[in-house]
Amino acid sequence: MGVSHFPMAATYASLLALARSLREIRDLQQCVDPLHKKIILSLHEKVDFIVTFFEDYSDKHQGTLDFVGNGIREAAYEAQDFMDSYLCWVSTTDHDDGSSSSEAKGDEVNLDGDLTMASEKIDFILGEAMKMKNNDAAQDLRSLSYSSTVDSLSTVQATAKNMVVGFDDDLNSIKERLYEDSAELQIIPIFGMGGIGKTTLATRAYEDSIFSQYFDTRAWITVSQEYQRREILSGLFKSLKNQESDKSEAELAKLVYQNLLGRRYLIVIDDMWSTEAWDDLKMIFPDDGNGSRILLTTRLLDVASYAGSSDFPIHQMSFIDEDQSWELLQQRVFGQQSCPLQLVEVGKKIAKNCGGLPLTIVVVAGLLLSSGNTAMREEVWENISENISAREPTIALQCSKILCFSYDRLPLRLKTCFLYIAAFPEDSEIDVSMLIKLWVAEGFLKPNDGFKCLEDVGERYLDDLVKRSLLLVRKKWPAGILESVGVHDMLREICITKAEEEGFLHRRRVSSKTDSRTEFLEDPYRRRLTFQITKGNQEWEILDSSVRSILIFPKDYYIPRLYVESRHMCVLDAPRLGRTTVSHIISTFHNLRYFHMSMCEGFPASISKLANLETLVVSDNGSALELPCEILKIPKLRHLIFPKGVRLSNYPSDMGIVHESDLQTIETVIDFVFAEEITRILVNLKKLKATYNMPGRDWDDFSLDNLSNLRNLEHLEITMQDQDRDWCHPSMRWNHAFPMALKKLSLEGVPLPWENMTIIGSLPNLQVLQMVSNCDTEFSEWTTVEGEFLQLKCFYTSLDHVVKWETEKEHFPCLETLILDSVELIDEIPIGIGEIDTLQYIELWGCKKSMEDSAEQIEKHQHENGNDVFRVRVNH
Repeated sequence: MGVSHFPMAATYASLLALARSLREIRDLQQCVDPLHKKIILSLHEKVDFIVTFFEDYSDKHQGTLDFVGNGIREAAYEAQDFMDSYLCWVSTTDHDDGSSSSEAKGDEVNLDGDLTMASEKIDFILGEAMKMKNNDAAQDLRSLSYSSTVDSLSTVQATAKNMVVGFDDDLNSIKERLYEDSAELQIIPIFGMGGIGKTTLATRAYEDSIFSQYFDTRAWITVSQEYQRREILSGLFKSLKNQESDKSEAELAKLVYQNLLGRRYLIVIDDMWSTEAWDDLKMIFPDDGNGSRILLTTRLLDVASYAGSSDFPIHQMSFIDEDQSWELLQQRVFGQQSCPLQLVEVGKKIAKNCGGLPLTIVVVAGLLLSSGNTAMREEVWENISENISAREPTIALQCSKILCFSYDRLPLRLKTCFLYIAAFPEDSEIDVSMLIKLWVAEGFLKPNDGFKCLEDVGERYLDDLVKRSLLLVRKKWPAGILESVGVHDMLREICITKAEEEGFLHRRRVSSKTDSRTEFLEDPYRRRLTFQITKGNQEWEILDSSVRSILIFPKDYYIPRLYVESRHMCVLDAPRLGRTTVSHIISTFHNLRYFHMSMCEGFPASISKLANLETLVVSDNGSALELPCEILKIPKLRHLIFPKGVRLSNYPSDMGIVHESDLQTIETVIDFVFAEEITRILVNLKKLKATYNMPGRDWDDFSLDNLSNLRNLEHLEITMQDQDRDWCHPSMRWNHAFPMALKKLSLEGVPLPWENMTIIGSLPNLQVLQMVSNCDTEFSEWTTVEGEFLQLKCFYTSLDHVVKWETEKEHFPCLETLILDSVELIDEIPIGIGEIDTLQYIELWGCKKSMEDSAEQIEKHQHENGNDVFRVRVNH
């Protein structure tokens, strides 16, 4: 059997899932034989050790493990299957008579056999891990691989230095930083994804003739992923003195320091990958108060933040636009000559398909030029245009010489999360909250003592991927909270390639030419399937007992029937399933953890049989559904999401629910009653969206005094639907306390009088406040007071019925964003708002001209005081 690539991320994911199953069985109090429990405990300790070993080993060798065969993955998958079967049996056992749904179906249950086989597989993996630890050949292979990689990187960077389009604004910004009056040494980080032009920008600044005269001395060093401090120092010394040196590391550090001392210098540190590298170098740069500067390029936001001067912002690179992309492509292909007219249209299409990444444009231009005499033929350009949309392998391969570095440098814990992005369609705007819930359901996230829950771990992982430039921020909530992310097309292709190479994820496109019944043969590595469909009304039968996850895109195609043979499904993201399929799923998939479906009729009470369900999303349900009270019997349920609304049925006192629920999210619930027994059960709730239909009802009907019992609630949205202002008599005004942990509060149509704003202002953790369409009929004057709104970063309001607003800058000490929507009775923004030091953005929607004028005056004042990031946006 020949040597094959070791699917590290896929194997790691299976080990994490195995560890989760063992942990859950270990923590069960019932149905587990004491002897079995001892074995489970031992196996869990072994798997935890193996997981940690792989994390450390992968970090050291950066994924270059081709000398290892697939035996480890096979054993991990088989052990996972055995323990999932065991968990399925235990979690479905009827505690009264010892029977289980598995036994009722006549399935054979061999718990002793499952444990024995799982133990053998885990021991095999442990033995292989020890071989890896002692295998000296791994280091030699890694070193050889790294050497060739560095050469490739240098070649591509040398090419990138010739790119001169689309960086004028960036260059002007950098020049200002280099020239500014500050005499202190300034470190100027340039941050962005691989291939976006960081090195090009640094090169243009470094080679500017003005700076060659302005600075007494200049030097350029490239750090890259692996570096030796002595080699860096030697390179610096050579760049400064134009001569080699064989002195020791300490002597070189002293020489470099002495050559810089007393001189105004410009140093470029290109491609830095770690804060440790900066710590190794920063002491050799003297600060003589003469205006010296250091330009530092990096793909990692943490490195940029760590090394940068705290008083100055990081320079973040952006993609170039379509016009700039076309200009760069012309320049690279034709030089000073004009593009032939017959190629302009297809050329612009090629430029657009490069996604604004300069590296891609340079590689495509090189591909065109390599065509020789045929390069000017229109059919050649058409072919390139079609292939770049499909990500022609030659283009992806050449770009990957840089972009793959970012993936290879990922810690193993992040590789599985990044590869999961391959499941989503091209140009997807991926909802951050749902993505993290999917990661949790897949078992990718390890419990961490530093975080309260797995969702917090997921937020940290997502933040790491963004900071490493692997994921792009698409939308942000106010206060900087991520709402959605995406991925550049070239990085997505690398993600897809890696996922398919490892067997981590299998993608299938289903078109109108595909048979209505899709079948898969048994494949032990086929754990995750994603379908990109272009035809609805299909009936699918997936005959593959290894499948753990199915994700179907897009979400708007109806699927009347889906039959899956596997009983160990964890994730099913297929909202448009027929009702018969839903019943089949509920009765079959006892390990299901994430279920996204649609439901047009009554909700089945049998949903409570899904003992491992963590996330339930019900979309496109039309009218509001009635949710059976049995839903709270699901012990691991964390998120209930009904975008179109759901009503919770009355909770009988004899239902037997006495424990605190793990529920973190409920949205959107209609006419929710905060009964005392319910708030006790939902004490762990973090996010609640509720809508109310008030005519003919009173706030007392909803027991709002118990709202403050939800002591962990961080995000609360309350909306009053289709209200007639005449009903809002004084007795209906809101005068109830909110949970003190709230970070985000949204009130729409809620009659909270402005004189009662202390109820909100006193919330110590509140960062985002949205108050619009306040239906109170009394005109008010609102005067804020010091000591409230201490953490508020974003305030979005329509200031309904406020005729006078008085405030001081001390009353909103952290405010960054102010959004005023259809403010009618106030002529201008208070002067105190314009003096807030932290303010970055004011947005006006449909406000009067005098309000717009006051916003422009604030912008002028902020800029005069050095707040260059402050912006005003006016929407009519």
